[in-house]
Amino acid sequence: MFNLDIKFDTYPTFIKLAIITLALGWLVHLVFYYKVFTDDTLVRRDYLMFTVGIAICFFIAGINKWARPLCLFFNFVIILFYLLLLYIYIQKPQYDLSVVTVTVLILFGLSSYLLLRRDTIAYFNSFNEDTAADGKKQE
Repeated sequence: MFNLDIKFDTYPTFIKLAIITLALGWLVHLVFYYKVFTDDTLVRRDYLMFTVGIAICFFIAGINKWARPLCLFFNFVIILFYLLLLYIYIQKPQYDLSVVTVTVLILFGLSSYLLLRRDTIAYFNSFNEDTAADGKKQE
């Protein structure tokens, strides 16, 4: 159920790009969220969001089959949130915030695209089948 063995150097390029863009997206999102929406004091929901971001990146990097749809769900919610923010920032010209918003949209959009590709889906499926077969052989 959980692949904890991350072999990043053996992954195909499109998987590496998906992991990198996802991690960068979460990093920029969390920094932006901290700078704009918090009062320099983190509360429970901030720690939960930080934990969810790290966990999703970790489980995607472990090529867990169930983590891909979960990640796509969170990406979709974050993209909708940032589209709303972009609309607000364009109405009241705040170009510095608009640039960061577009950056987050591009990173999460690219990571979603890479995770939705057929070869990515096939890789996740085959990787998990190989792992399950190895587990049965060891028993």
